[in-house]
Amino acid sequence: MKRYRKELDKETRKLLESFRAKILRVKNPRSTITKEFWETIKKSLDEKEPVKIIVEGEEDLAVTPFVMEADTDTVILYGLMDRGFVLL
Repeated sequence: MKRYRKELDKETRKLLESFRAKILRVKNPRSTITKEFWETIKKSLDEKEPVKIIVEGEEDLAVTPFVMEADTDTVILYGLMDRGFVLL
């Protein structure tokens, strides 16, 4: 399987690191959404303050639980490889 990950440029890394939020950490293997990951996503949606989820492993499928668990007025933004971003 070809991997598409590459190092972030310094400006992008600095921007992401400057985003102040409560940090939730979770492990998640490739091609899977573990129960722990799903529960972490649900917890993030219940928070009153901004949340940053740090995933050790893969996060590619994370949009699914966000769509299924979020309120209908929630804005979901995620990256689409080599295309840009998707806004739901």
